[in-house]
Amino acid sequence: MAGIAGVLGKDNGELEGMLDKISYRGPDETWLHRSGEVNLGSLELNVGAECKPGSHHANNGNLAVVLDGRVYNPEKGNKTDAETVLDLYKKHGIRFADKLDGDFACAVADGEQMVLARDWAGIKPMYYGHSDGKLCFASEAKALVGIAEDVREFPPGYVYSREHGFKKYAQEAVETPEFESYEQGKKVIKELLTQATEKRMKDKAVGGVLLSGGLDSSLIAYMAHEIKPDIECFTVSMQKGQDLPLAKDVTKYLGIKHHILMFGEKEIKEILPLAIHHQEMYEESCVHGAIANFLAGRFIKPHTRVVLTGEGADEFLGGYDGQFKKGENPEEVASIVDKLINVAHNTALQRLDRLNAANSYESRTPFLDAKVMDFSLKIPIQHKIHGKEQDGKWILRQAFEGCLPEHIIYQTKRFFAQGSGVAYIMRAQAEKEVSQAELDEFNSIEGNPYLSSVEELYYYRIFKKTFPDPAYDRLVGRWDPLRPAFFRDIEKATN
Repeated sequence: MAGIAGVLGKDNGELEGMLDKISYRGPDETWLHRSGEVNLGSLELNVGAECKPGSHHANNGNLAVVLDGRVYNPEKGNKTDAETVLDLYKKHGIRFADKLDGDFACAVADGEQMVLARDWAGIKPMYYGHSDGKLCFASEAKALVGIAEDVREFPPGYVYSREHGFKKYAQEAVETPEFESYEQGKKVIKELLTQATEKRMKDKAVGGVLLSGGLDSSLIAYMAHEIKPDIECFTVSMQKGQDLPLAKDVTKYLGIKHHILMFGEKEIKEILPLAIHHQEMYEESCVHGAIANFLAGRFIKPHTRVVLTGEGADEFLGGYDGQFKKGENPEEVASIVDKLINVAHNTALQRLDRLNAANSYESRTPFLDAKVMDFSLKIPIQHKIHGKEQDGKWILRQAFEGCLPEHIIYQTKRFFAQGSGVAYIMRAQAEKEVSQAELDEFNSIEGNPYLSSVEELYYYRIFKKTFPDPAYDRLVGRWDPLRPAFFRDIEKATN
């Protein structure tokens, strides 16, 4: 975890202003590089163990780099993450991003030239805008408020320089095997996930697993425990959260120390404005999940600065059954799954990043390992979504069959906020503050973003306190504009 920012042009204090607004991303060190009109800054979060301090910035002669993320290239050796990026740039120039294995947003200063790049899945964030002819960028959109105009999200999988413009790069850093049978596919996905978990624990900085009790985080807990038997788990839940009993079953089965934080309506009211401010979103389902994520950060921080999470499995292995079950044939189902992958960068991954950063800790995501993602894209949809009931993540479940109790492996999918118990209370709170008539009036005004529920209007009003300019409305991603109606139907069925 780090915060990065930069100005291409004369810096009149914009760089320090941007870094100050996101100082929580890296409270341990501020590093600046200035070369003519190229101005870069990095905020460092030192996570300890064998992870070197200052691992997110480096310079060598007229070259410098600032980085948010982690790099796992085999040739990294004893170099820091940023030093590895700089070496790849020296060898390959603007094609360095093709060669990176990891999650990253970075900027390279090459004399008077500035080069920006972001990982192809959009795990790490970056935004940019212009001010008086200057290009400004930062890790979070809020850093650009009042500084840059027409703020936009830097697109995942692209590299940029003024000389070459935006260029989509090819992912050459990893290769994964083809497979000829379902049984072979099961073996490969399990091996790749185990390797991905090992890579993220190699520097011994990981101190725990954020365990919801759902399938994905439970599998991460299992693999982490195999590598580090004294790993600990952290769960946040409301009293009637559906996932809590499952999380307890996982830790009991594995013999893992389990930290549990219980919260209620009081905490939700307190956290909501903070969560929306940090998350930079008003989308209903994203805000639901933000509460538990934010509280988890506060809970984890006294224990460790790095945890593993199960983020990414739903997108790449067909877990969002509420969406894909809308498909009327295999082609439509596959199209919906692809769409969910494509919007992850400004929905689930944005939520994860911002709420980690807000509490100055780092999460690592084995399911978003470059090899795991690459291989997952090769798996046929019928191996991910199985049978008449269209059970999602089927190949993943069967790959790990026997590693955890059957009721954990074959549990049904619940949205995070549903599993923790947050969504019901949040809906009731919003309906006390906003009426359907107010929503209808808002949606009738040309130029307003279409909002799906009174909840979203409630959250949108909070969002606008930080982001008054309409440019920021356009940055907010959506899983599905119709999801709130579906979400309510699911809850009626489970109450």
